[in-house]
Order: sequence, then C-alpha cells, then structure tokens
Amino acid sequence: MPAKGPVSILWQIIFVVFVPFLDLWAFYRIKKLKKYLLYVFVPQLVIGIIVTGLILGMAFEENSIEKLENFSGFEENNEQALNILGILMGLGFIIFSIYLIATWSERWNKQFLNS
Repeated sequence: MPAKGPVSILWQIIFVVFVPFLDLWAFYRIKKLKKYLLYVFVPQLVIGIIVTGLILGMAFEENSIEKLENFSGFEENNEQALNILGILMGLGFIIFSIYLIATWSERWNKQFLNS
C-alpha cells in the first residue's frame, strides 16, 4: 500500500541500495513504481540480456572454436574489462536509482507539507 504520509528519504535510499527487492517497494510507496521499472529496471534487464546474448552468440557461431580461442588468448584483459564495465554500469544504475528515490520522495513529502 502506498504511504499515506511523508516518507523518510534516508530509509528510502537504504531500501534502494542495500536491501534486494525493497527498491520496488520503496518506489511503490511513493507511487513511482512504473516509472522506476521503465527508467531503471527494464534497461538493466535489456542490457544484461544483450551482453549475455553477445557472449553466447560467440560460442554458437560456425567458427566459434577459433573465436573462443582468440577470445581466451586475451582472457585476462577481456575478463578485467568485462568486470570493470559491469561494475561501472551497476554503479551507474545505483546512483541513478538513488537520485530518483531522493528526488521523488522529496516531491512526495512536499505534497503533505502544503496540506
């Protein structure tokens, strides 16, 4: 059930960052779940599917053995690059989620101050 009064912005941020699946509840409380799903959740899912598809696509192509051997030849560099890219993208989505929950929670709270 959405909140009937002001929400704690600190708790909203904690829910988004530290507790899995409570991010959905935090956005639902301020009636912004659909926007959160559209702006953050779906893009994360799509990017994850694309990256997984690219990696699996390499494995199932006709010359996959040669490509995989070439890929494994640079295994350490590729693995580090993929790890860094994944960490940066995850961090970017977390920062964006914090911005959204803080901004939208503040707007949510303002509507109760004016009443």
